[in-house]
Amino acid sequence: MSTTQNLSLQVYAQDGTPIPPTVSRERLFDLVSAAYERAGTGPLDRDAIDIELYDVADKAACSLLRDRWNDDFPIAAYLELLSAVAALRDVLGFDPTPTGREVLDWSENLGQKLGSQIDGPTSPFSVQFVNGPYRGAVLSIPGVIAPPDTGPAVTLTLPIAWGDTADPGRGEARYQREPAADEGLWLYRLYGDVREDARPHITCPATSDQVGA
Repeated sequence: MSTTQNLSLQVYAQDGTPIPPTVSRERLFDLVSAAYERAGTGPLDRDAIDIELYDVADKAACSLLRDRWNDDFPIAAYLELLSAVAALRDVLGFDPTPTGREVLDWSENLGQKLGSQIDGPTSPFSVQFVNGPYRGAVLSIPGVIAPPDTGPAVTLTLPIAWGDTADPGRGEARYQREPAADEGLWLYRLYGDVREDARPHITCPATSDQVGA
């Protein structure tokens, strides 16, 4: 059993109040860069770290949006990954990226917004996007319940983004509904051209100009 005294490094003010330790942000950048170097992708400077973390959050958010309904999708791991990246970006002073919970909230709010223009009684319908930036994503969208126009809107316009934090782009993708539902799922196909690198424009509650996907 060790008898070495555990000396506290805590510093106190004159009135006895503990003074929180300070950590240089440059030191934090060095630690993150070293981690990337261990992975074979470093060393990285500040801007490169920003882009790398942004890209991780972007891919994880898009995967969560696309695959969360699959039985074998590790949804818990993606939720935790998005939270960890969001926390690290906050510590490093970067613009925020969404947590997993915020991605799911965003998809729910988007579905409600897409169905908000319908007059009369509505009911939620599950829709899936066959191709384009939203390929594979499933949303719940309010639609008409009275025949003959039962179902969600014939066309949907969704927000898209491309590029990274150094060169971001924004736009819209228009989708058109298939004539009939497929086993209760309404399918939508891209109507018109969009950039090949376009993806869903997922925003954070704290800012209206942030992509995660």
